[in-house]
Amino acid sequence: MTVVGASPRAATVLLVLAVAWCALGIYMVAAAPVLSRRLYLAMHLSGLTSIALFCTAAGGAIPAMSGIFLQLLLVTPAFIVLPNRIAWRTTVLNAVYVAYLGTVVGDIHPVLVINAQLVLVAIAISAAWVQSVASTSEIDHLTQLANRRRLTRELDARPGTVASGKIDAIAVVDIDRFKAINDDHGHAAGDRTLEIVSSALRNCLPPQYLLSRSGGDEFTVLCATGTSMELSDAVDRVRRELPSDLTISVGVAGRQGSESARTTLERADRALYESKNQGRNRTTIHE
Repeated sequence: MTVVGASPRAATVLLVLAVAWCALGIYMVAAAPVLSRRLYLAMHLSGLTSIALFCTAAGGAIPAMSGIFLQLLLVTPAFIVLPNRIAWRTTVLNAVYVAYLGTVVGDIHPVLVINAQLVLVAIAISAAWVQSVASTSEIDHLTQLANRRRLTRELDARPGTVASGKIDAIAVVDIDRFKAINDDHGHAAGDRTLEIVSSALRNCLPPQYLLSRSGGDEFTVLCATGTSMELSDAVDRVRRELPSDLTISVGVAGRQGSESARTTLERADRALYESKNQGRNRTTIHE
């Protein structure tokens, strides 16, 4: 359908581009479920729209320039919703596409095409830099886990986050007697304890879980797919990974019905306090 109206010279290439865009859209939706599918689909449909625009009057400069403009608009969303390495590959494909639009379809002067390419690269560099700064601001420098800002963003269910779909279960992890470690051995020992626990969390929990240091000696784990029992078993593996003189108390809650992620977190907090009241070094599931 997207090649209707194209000249014979462009029809084959346009068909290949349309199929490639469809395949890319399917891949993006399937490969990274932690991001909002609506954003992926919006970006994908924007690309298809640009193809349709110049396909309806292939050979004219106006539809070609419209396609180039939309490709430029695609660059920033690519760096927002995709890992940088994939976004850069997408940018290269966009650059090739822009060259084709300008020189073959629109027969636009090469200087204008080169200018469009330079603009595309400039936008890509700016978007990558902004994304890098944003990512850095959401990382806890000591543990290299997500910080409270990132956790808050996920819990608020903004577009492009884990919570925009759903969070099946949440665990709150607290280091037992952490204040005594700081008081008796100094803050360097406390920092080392935090690093040990964060390393155990990374090593024992599935990569699709969001791990965050939510404050002080407390960590929060968001499980986007799985039950509270599965999350509890995973956290127990973390406990076995720790040195014998280092223990953790954990509270786990599974999402009930359509409750918000923050409500699930509150129930996990209550389960954590129950673990502490029962003598620490245990996991309690809030039913």
